[in-house]
Amino acid sequence: MKLKFFCIFYFIIYSFVFANNLQKPDYIFDDKRILEEAIEAFDNLEYGDALNYALKAKESRKNKILWEIYTLENSLKPAEVKYVGDDISTIITVLKDREDFDAIEIFNRYYKIKGTDFFENSAKKLLAYIKTQKDFPEADYLIGNIYKLEGEYNFAKKYYSSALKTSDILDIPSEKYNILYSLADLSLLDNDTKEYEKYLLLIIAHDSFYKDENMMSAMERTLKGTSSDTLERFFKLYRADNFNLLNAYISLSEYYQSKNHKQKSLHTSALGALTGFTKILSVVSNRNPEFKYTNLGALFEEASLYPDIIEWGINNSVWMGFYQFAEQAQKNDYPIFAKQMYNVLKDYSPEEYWRDAANTRLQELNIN
Repeated sequence: MKLKFFCIFYFIIYSFVFANNLQKPDYIFDDKRILEEAIEAFDNLEYGDALNYALKAKESRKNKILWEIYTLENSLKPAEVKYVGDDISTIITVLKDREDFDAIEIFNRYYKIKGTDFFENSAKKLLAYIKTQKDFPEADYLIGNIYKLEGEYNFAKKYYSSALKTSDILDIPSEKYNILYSLADLSLLDNDTKEYEKYLLLIIAHDSFYKDENMMSAMERTLKGTSSDTLERFFKLYRADNFNLLNAYISLSEYYQSKNHKQKSLHTSALGALTGFTKILSVVSNRNPEFKYTNLGALFEEASLYPDIIEWGINNSVWMGFYQFAEQAQKNDYPIFAKQMYNVLKDYSPEEYWRDAANTRLQELNIN
């Protein structure tokens, strides 16, 4: 609650000060440096300081962009600048004669950030780009994390949503996944299952594998096999290498299982297992160039030599995901594949819990 009132008070004071104080920003200690201070305070559990720095980072970003827009628009107004057209190189020559070093500095800075080709040497395009940069999704995301820890879920969602809305200007585009995962987690805490599913689906929205109905049908045909190598044919045929989607697939499979959507749960559990499998195979192959994939059990044995892989699998529910896949194959009437997967898990899963669970399930199947 204290953080909520602090945030409101801060923006009232800032709005008044900023309206009367548009100044050239300090590029040495700018918005990104201030955000680093906020992250450091957050990591040290100093949440009040973290919020203060994050708000200042947003202030600094907005101040910088508004100043740059104001400066460039005024620098491009004089008749001699308009006369040479939109070509940045020619404009800079005129600006040098006018000793307009602030505008030149802005042009040069964005050239360094984005490269000369990005703006096609157009002042109008560069100015238009700057106008899209006044938001600071990284700071909004951190503020959302602070409010979430404080139990202020409405405020957390507000800032997460703001970060998502402006995620196209993230310095690291893949951080959008973190924002979506945080919104999904928050929805689960609020018991809003529809929102939970929505955000998880947004995470996997651009996965061509999941959206490819022909590929999913081919995958099911492989699962339907009745030969002794049905399991190995599956893992030799398919790969899923967008590791950002791993937790979304596993979580969606659990969700669809709870709703008794058997085929959806099968598809998402299959992609979760494939993603985990592809990641493990990649890491193991990099660490041991002599390792050649022969079967899933041998891969699990090799992975078990590396404690960090085991821990990663536990933390990301990967070993559970393989069990989940076997379970969904069984429920969707692919018993041969399910039994083969259970057999591998009972003997080779690096996590004891899932070895025992697979063994129990096999015993039940044999009784029936």
